[in-house]
Amino acid sequence: MAPPPGTGADDAGEAGEADDGPHDPFAPTGAPDSMTDQTCAFCGGTRVVWLHPLATDRVQFRRFGKDDTSPSFWTLCEGCEQLYQDGQDDQLIALMKDAGGWIWQGTDVEDVLRKPVDIFREADLGRRPIAG
Repeated sequence: MAPPPGTGADDAGEAGEADDGPHDPFAPTGAPDSMTDQTCAFCGGTRVVWLHPLATDRVQFRRFGKDDTSPSFWTLCEGCEQLYQDGQDDQLIALMKDAGGWIWQGTDVEDVLRKPVDIFREADLGRRPIAG
């Protein structure tokens, strides 16, 4: 399954890179310091302005009866940040459905979309602006 947009899951390294031993692709050091190549985790927009690092000890959950792990940060655009701050999870999930980066058709929306949002809320260490 492709990683959802704005979640930093693509920061794990390029194919063919040398393996220097154990590597945590979601370590906090992988968080971006600019918005280059980042998309909003909810709507998939490219004008992200907020970074939300996540507590790595709170990003594990079960999806479809299997262990899964959320990335260590999510990036958000201004509009989705406002919805997030206002607690408008149903609106955010509707945006996720339309974004195209979340594969959910024919599956349980609770497992595929709502669980990651709940994990994001629980593990969120607070927002910080991303430099342009």
